Amino acid sequence: MTQREGVKYPAFASEFARIDFDADPMPVLCLFPLPEPTTLERSALGLCGLDGRPTTVSWPSLATLPRVTLRVPLVCQIFNWCEAVTWEGIRLADVLDASGMETTPDGYYAIYSRDGHFFEGLSRDEARDPRVLLAYGLNGRPLPDVHGGPLRLVVPFLQGYKSVKWVRSIRAFRTDPIGIKRLRGQSRSGRLSQPWLDRLGIKPPEGRAGDPP
Repeated sequence: MTQREGVKYPAFASEFARIDFDADPMPVLCLFPLPEPTTLERSALGLCGLDGRPTTVSWPSLATLPRVTLRVPLVCQIFNWCEAVTWEGIRLADVLDASGMETTPDGYYAIYSRDGHFFEGLSRDEARDPRVLLAYGLNGRPLPDVHGGPLRLVVPFLQGYKSVKWVRSIRAFRTDPIGIKRLRGQSRSGRLSQPWLDRLGIKPPEGRAGDPP
């Protein structure tokens, strides 16, 4: 097991359903209980644009999109840790383009988890950054259930909680949907602090950010 030094537990750590900092290849942090496991082949993604008309895209359709491999750090600023891992998946921007799911230039997208509780928002500019993936692989293997498998969001230039696990659906909004971490008062912003950005050499996307400073 990996022993991680420097981890800091915030006052609300007891609100998490699961915390495991000895897990490989990165910690397991779950605010709510894990949903029932499923397979990638049985997965489907619910989509709803500004027109309010929901649709569902099956995995075989998503699998036709270009495959991307990206090695980037996942940063949990709240608990003071980061881990560089290799993700395999499809770009969120490609999913949005293939489905014709657009929002306004200053609009947002909300991404919902299969746990039935967790959701977070991204601005249009953040969601369309080429580094943002819907990942199904981790370090050359299928994405484990405890790390958000079979399909999770990866947003390497924001705090780790923005990388929603067990992705179920995506919806377009004109205004900020305000993710659950801000609603619960556990984070003022999903942005990484400048020391983290400098340390890891991360450059946020230009344009509108999803959270206030």
